[in-house]
Amino acid sequence: MQADRVRRALLQGLRPIAVVALCILLLEGGFTLRTVSVEQLTVQKGLLDARAVDFSGGVYQMSGRWELYPHVLYTPEDFAAGRAGEAAEEDFAPSDSTCGTHRLLLLTEPNQYLTLCGFSLDYATCVFVNGRQEAAFGQVSPQAEGFVPRIGYMTIPLFSGPDGRVEILIQYSNYVHREGGDIPVLYLSTPQNIEEFKASNDLASLTLSGGLLVLGLYFLLSAVVRGKIYFLCPMFCCLLMALRDQNFFVIHLLPPDASWYMAYRTLILIVLLMPVSVLLMLKCQYARATRQWPLYLYLAVVAVACLLVCVLPTRDLVRVSTAVYYLSLPYLAYLVVETAFYYRRHRPGMADFLVLAGFALLLAGLTYEALWTGRSAEVTRYGTAGGGMLGFVLLNATAMNLQIQRQETELIRSRERSEMLEKMNRLNMDFLRKVTHELKTPLTVISGYAQLTEIQLKDDTYREETPANLQTIRREAQRLANMVTRLMEYSYGQNQDPRFERVQVAQLLKSVRAIAAPLCARNGNAVQVTAGPCADAHGNFEMLLQIFLNLVINATRSTENGVITLSVSDTERKRQVVFRVADTGAGIPPEVLPHIFEQGYSASGSSGLGLPICREAVEAHGGEIWLERTGPEGTEFAFAIWKEEENG
Repeated sequence: MQADRVRRALLQGLRPIAVVALCILLLEGGFTLRTVSVEQLTVQKGLLDARAVDFSGGVYQMSGRWELYPHVLYTPEDFAAGRAGEAAEEDFAPSDSTCGTHRLLLLTEPNQYLTLCGFSLDYATCVFVNGRQEAAFGQVSPQAEGFVPRIGYMTIPLFSGPDGRVEILIQYSNYVHREGGDIPVLYLSTPQNIEEFKASNDLASLTLSGGLLVLGLYFLLSAVVRGKIYFLCPMFCCLLMALRDQNFFVIHLLPPDASWYMAYRTLILIVLLMPVSVLLMLKCQYARATRQWPLYLYLAVVAVACLLVCVLPTRDLVRVSTAVYYLSLPYLAYLVVETAFYYRRHRPGMADFLVLAGFALLLAGLTYEALWTGRSAEVTRYGTAGGGMLGFVLLNATAMNLQIQRQETELIRSRERSEMLEKMNRLNMDFLRKVTHELKTPLTVISGYAQLTEIQLKDDTYREETPANLQTIRREAQRLANMVTRLMEYSYGQNQDPRFERVQVAQLLKSVRAIAAPLCARNGNAVQVTAGPCADAHGNFEMLLQIFLNLVINATRSTENGVITLSVSDTERKRQVVFRVADTGAGIPPEVLPHIFEQGYSASGSSGLGLPICREAVEAHGGEIWLERTGPEGTEFAFAIWKEEENG
């Protein structure tokens, strides 16, 4: 019944994860169906000969170098009138000029309709096709005073005309960034293919970024409802990863008239804070394993960097962002080292491995993005950390559900333990009533015979029954002592707040032998201790004594004229001491074996408390107890507890 409840709880916890995973798979399948094949076309010295290309078969990415005219903004009229100067050499970098003109001559089939698409140049762009202006983003200018930056996604219609020639001019000016002016990644195909290509890219971008914003809202609500600050870290991280996508943030989220300077500073802040948010999540996950002062120092550096982003000229902002990435590496190394030491002290479970895998996936995406930003247009515009964040959330959600499953299991065990304790309480009351009743009998006998003997001694008379009276008093006193011992043993077994400390094994065995010898002598049994030098144990002396006495009492009940052997070893297990109690009795019947540790079960008519008390006492020490052997040659029980130096 309990197992069914655990399975239902696990199923309910994993159902949301399964739904999310299924949605992602369906979306991925939709992206695959909508994907248009992309091939390469290479521009050579400002000329692209595509007369043999069938554009209906897919989308073509344009690579290579256009003609570059740095420092001058030429118009189509300038080229038509022959006023344009010489193009720059191949080794000239467009980023070395704050403004300039790119020119491409496209040769294709006559009277063909094509579409050119891609992000505009950074950070002001004007596009001319066959002498006519087709698009403008911001305001290009040869001086910084007239410059207005803007970025956007271009979709430029092209018509080859009767001669199959298309002239494309792109003017750019850049006073915002130290690098810029390079021709971005542009795609060329038929209008239908380009629309499908754009729709596929937009769907992927909006789905991932929108999904991350929804997850961020969920984490924010979790932080408010549950009152746990930890949820603010993944909320912050999801927000940054969603806004990192320029297609989502700049093109779809910002209004058309938004200040590009403000948008650019915001983008730099987003990129700067991405590693910070990841490290904050790692810190919150292992807060107890790491110290606070490195975090405060790291956050102080980040705060200074954010302030610099707000006040420095825009041309220096990338350097600040890059510096934060480098300065994050020492703190990341510190967190990794402290986490490794933490798991050396605490054995990780499956949930811990999932959390670590999520962090590894997220850090891998962040590292890949940091290395390829500026080298790959896809990474620069869209980023790669968003996918890593989604994987991190899924893996952590799975880990949380595993933890919920474990908590459900522990709750079920706690309920079972409560039921067992309630049953034990009833047995305790019955036991105490029986003991109280039995205590009256020997006390009455002792009192009566003691009074009779006192009278005889006062009369100074000696009768033949006087020695017998004294023998009876001695016998009843012994029986009373045995009852009190049993009561004390039971009391020790139920100790609710034991004190654990260093226990000398030799002294423990000596005390056990001294108490056990007269108990075993009643059945003619001898107590034998076989132990050499042994490491000290970590535990409660009285509880360990109780464990031994219960095992010895059980052993002597089934043994007559035999030997009860006590032994110990500190070499069988590296971190534990193993104790054994063996007898030479008749053994335990097979039908009794499955029930020997059950509360109140007894095949000999005893209370059935001995072995359950032993098990609870051993488990309270963090150890285990087991039946090692039984049969016609005797029975042997063993239990193991921690050594003193291994108690942490």
